Amino acid sequence: MPGVSLPRPAARRLLSLLAIPFVLAACATPSSDTAADVGGATISMDQLTNDIALFTFLTGLSGGTCGTPAAGESAEAACARFALDNDIREEVARAYAQEHDVRIDEADVEAAMTSLEEGFGGPEGVEAQFAEAGVSRAQVEEMARRLLLVNAVQTAVVAERLDEDALLEAYEDRLPALTTLRVSHILVPERADAERIAEEVTPQTFAEIAQRESTDPGSARRGGRLGSFTESDFQTQFDPDFVAAALDLEDGEISGAVQTQFGWHVIQVHKDVTPFEDVRDQLVAEQSGSVFAAWVLEQLDATDIEVNPRFGRLDPATGRVVPVRSTQAEPTGPTAGALAP
Repeated sequence: MPGVSLPRPAARRLLSLLAIPFVLAACATPSSDTAADVGGATISMDQLTNDIALFTFLTGLSGGTCGTPAAGESAEAACARFALDNDIREEVARAYAQEHDVRIDEADVEAAMTSLEEGFGGPEGVEAQFAEAGVSRAQVEEMARRLLLVNAVQTAVVAERLDEDALLEAYEDRLPALTTLRVSHILVPERADAERIAEEVTPQTFAEIAQRESTDPGSARRGGRLGSFTESDFQTQFDPDFVAAALDLEDGEISGAVQTQFGWHVIQVHKDVTPFEDVRDQLVAEQSGSVFAAWVLEQLDATDIEVNPRFGRLDPATGRVVPVRSTQAEPTGPTAGALAP
């Protein structure tokens, strides 16, 4: 389906679930009518055949392809490996859902299908796309249900594993990007002038003195204001000595005399820090992918997996299904990050 633009957000969320890295344990060969056995659950050849068509359709919505062929490998074989990777991951998520009674809201399935319809101009348009791809509405709806269940499992796992301490650590790491600095200065050529100004200036008189005495014409006419910057940007745009002195100030504090290559400064900084609670949900979203991927690694490492050799072998370094002739892992298609909105 190349050339078709990606539909609305609900459909994009389905696509973002397609490929999370994991590690598998190589086991015995399954029967010829089985694509893989995953901890006692069977991925049949019929299921894989259907899923190849569905993953081809879904990845095509974003202009991508179902799998990336290794050297000398057909596109069909690459797509089969990609689909099988995702089906195996899904079985592990399904086992968790059954054990922890994780369910999805059918309204979310309906919303995803509605988004597809809207993306193709209505029911008739999307039905034409289904027909062209060789899939039925019922198949796509069931795939939506399956992928949404994986998403629900990810939400549950992240809620278990991403505790407040981990979020606070991530918040501290991001503080430079979450801190806005409003910086003003008074620039003079001599240290004595800077020391005199630092002694007499107050928050109320800073702008007036800057207009009268600063030799930086651009900021002087604005009362010394240099502008607003994230702490990260501020550190890269200004003289290191100026930055060090400014960052050492408390909110609203005025510095003493500070020397840089440009002269002597008196600096005032106002700091606005985004509260943790305001970015908590964002931090959860940023951390959830890696947290869930680590959980999948653990689950699959502890699960007996049997893969039909006609689809390749299990690479011990990555756990991905790779061509039998491969000596290392090959990419199996778009990653979750590439497909995410």
